Amino acid sequence: MTEQQFLVFCCLVVGCLASLGAIALKLFVVNLEHFFFENSGFGDIVWYQALMPILGIGLSSFLIEKLYRKNFKKGNDKIVYAIAKQSSELPLSQCYSHITTAGLTVGLGGSCGLESPMVATGAAIGSNLARATFLPYKERTLLLACGIASGISSAFGAPIAGILFALEVLMIDVSIASFIPLLMSSASGALLAKVLLGDNVLLTFKTIRDFNYSNLYLYVGLGLLAGCLCLLYTRIFHWIDHKFTAMNGPVKRWLVGALLLSVLIFFFPQIFGEGYIFIKTLAETGQFPHNSILIAHTNNGWLIWLFIVGVMIFKIFATAFTIMGGGNGGSFAPSLVIGALLGFIVGRFFQLIGYTNVPITNLIVVGMAGMLSGLFFAPLTAIFLSAEVTNGYSLFIPLMMVAAISFFVMKSFEPLSLEMKKLFQQSELDPTDKDRFALSRLELRILIRKDYPVFKVHTGISEILSSIQRSDKDVYAVVSDGDKQHLEGVIYLNDMKFIIFDDKKREENAKVTAGDLMTKQKTLTNKDDMHSAIHKFEKLNSAKNVLPVINEEGVWLGFIAKSSILDRYRSEIIKMT
Repeated sequence: MTEQQFLVFCCLVVGCLASLGAIALKLFVVNLEHFFFENSGFGDIVWYQALMPILGIGLSSFLIEKLYRKNFKKGNDKIVYAIAKQSSELPLSQCYSHITTAGLTVGLGGSCGLESPMVATGAAIGSNLARATFLPYKERTLLLACGIASGISSAFGAPIAGILFALEVLMIDVSIASFIPLLMSSASGALLAKVLLGDNVLLTFKTIRDFNYSNLYLYVGLGLLAGCLCLLYTRIFHWIDHKFTAMNGPVKRWLVGALLLSVLIFFFPQIFGEGYIFIKTLAETGQFPHNSILIAHTNNGWLIWLFIVGVMIFKIFATAFTIMGGGNGGSFAPSLVIGALLGFIVGRFFQLIGYTNVPITNLIVVGMAGMLSGLFFAPLTAIFLSAEVTNGYSLFIPLMMVAAISFFVMKSFEPLSLEMKKLFQQSELDPTDKDRFALSRLELRILIRKDYPVFKVHTGISEILSSIQRSDKDVYAVVSDGDKQHLEGVIYLNDMKFIIFDDKKREENAKVTAGDLMTKQKTLTNKDDMHSAIHKFEKLNSAKNVLPVINEEGVWLGFIAKSSILDRYRSEIIKMT
């Protein structure tokens, strides 16, 4: 095979393997639910459903902390970090670790989604197959993207949405020529899922009505509400994350998170698990289950409506408690469930005030698109995913409107999506800034050079001149007289001309030391990134394009030349294109 043929073959293999991983995870969850709930005599008892997530989250947390340890990467932000900082390399254990941990979390009632673990599994399969076949960075990133696309495609039977997810949510740059391998991977994933899973465990809607322009006000209002709800979701999630991060030890986080989740499930059983079956039933029948003790003895429409609002809000808390407590999952499914509930709430509100001809199912589907667009900053993924799961494009206009409005509202308050904001806070990586993102791939420490003359503060001029005669450098470090070599200043060859060429003051200049010649200079630290390094170079005199690097204690580590950064940046751009 030619290189291009081999690459296409690898993408097809990755698509199939990633799909099988997603199917295995889905079937693992389905079988756990059958065993513990449907085939159990306690399956319909609320307190039993409320207690089982404690076991699921506990087992997941135990596996993550004891078995997989540092090789476990949870969240889409970790994949973007691996692309930027680790040459798109992911640990081999991630090919299976997410299947076991996410399966236990969601299968036993954890209130989160399987899509993020599916994406992580697919990405790891692509990365490790590329590493095994010695493919370079660009092709390795493409195979990683193929695994991601196949994972999402398998989850929903939506190949176009799978590709768009890889491009929008994970900010993967792919050329036009790479779309064919991506399409093949995504299509193979959707096909395998369709053959092996059928429609029973896929999210599908069949009772869709055609778009009626007279309902335009419903969709505009839904888009605004979805944007505000996305903002609320983000703020609540970060607040809970901050509280759990301050707790000592995984056991305490597990107990607090799992117990709080159990209390919520006891009063709001609808937040149990992923919630897709609940949403499908809601869309097909229009009836909300009365299996909570809070509404078991009432038929008042407004009280039930308020209860549904509570389910929608507390689903946010339940997802945060599940993930922060040590469970493995993501916000993809919760965003769809919350969006569907929002659409149902809007539709039921208008029904309660007298409007009988309200397209409830349409609002449910469009609400899902609004939440997905605003929360993940992925309007195209939201539009095509919702269109594909409805088996048609009759709602394309309202989907576009709601996704755009929700995205605009969210973007007005938050510059980055939920997971990319977390990535930026932890590593200062901003995938939306392509130049800075490319610079972030370069490690500052790799460019540090130590082959420069180094002088003590009291070193005499004769020794300095003797040393620079044997060197091809024009900048020198001046360090303290101790053993630790704390940087005191920098000497530039250009600043020594008055000593080298002034014969009239030869005797006077013979007493000059390195301390007399040095100048205080801006420095880089080993904590700086490439972007801050370039910024400091821009503030320097144009003739001085070398900066010293020090550690936290002020010890000199070497010099970095601006030309070295630019050369590596150019080579990185070539590698990525």
